[in-house]
Amino acid sequence: MKRKIIKDQIKINKNMEIPKKGKVLLQFTADWCGPCRAMKSVTEEFQSKSDVTFQKVNVDTESSIAQKYGVRSIPCFVVVEDDKEKIRKVGSQSLSQLLDLVK
Repeated sequence: MKRKIIKDQIKINKNMEIPKKGKVLLQFTADWCGPCRAMKSVTEEFQSKSDVTFQKVNVDTESSIAQKYGVRSIPCFVVVEDDKEKIRKVGSQSLSQLLDLVK
């Protein structure tokens, strides 16, 4: 299965959609969030090591998606499979934690 990466759509697509089929890891983030910015190298490595689709969601520009998933703190990672939330973790995560999250 070829890996599908959706990078930084938040800057160009104010009406982004979360894939309804398959598994996706959402990272809820914001430009002003220091811990979110610190996660950049970890999420880039995750994208190179996982077949799971990765999508960033900016809580400032995509507030309706953040509200749909009840995101109150960031960074927040949510695994969605076939349009249903499976699990979430709040706060900075290591690469191994993200990989375990999507198993």
